[in-house]
Amino acid sequence: MRIFAFIVTAVLLTGCRNQKFKKFEDFLIGDWRIENPTLQSFIRFEENGKLTYFMNRYSYQLDSLSQMGKWSLDKIQKGNITDTFTVTIDNQSRKILFHFIAVDENKIKVIDDGGQVFFTRIRKTD
Repeated sequence: MRIFAFIVTAVLLTGCRNQKFKKFEDFLIGDWRIENPTLQSFIRFEENGKLTYFMNRYSYQLDSLSQMGKWSLDKIQKGNITDTFTVTIDNQSRKILFHFIAVDENKIKVIDDGGQVFFTRIRKTD
């Protein structure tokens, strides 16, 4: 009986975790403005794990002069108020781990070794 209860608990926890992964991935898909103080850059997260980084508004509007990469959601850290989502961004030169905290439906706080920055949603990609 204990083994059965353990298996049911493990299945429920795994299901909830996978559902939370999917929900955050769906939330992240779209175009975001990176609110850095010196330069207004943009990032696009696509459903297939593709990532496009635009250096400035001009390159974003023309869909040119961009850097390509991949993104993946690696883990979710349970928090007291909000969860932290660890996302790996892999471009040609390096792999970077970012910690994402959803502030509201159109804003994310992104933390890495260099500090923190906010992303504001430009548009949701369907």
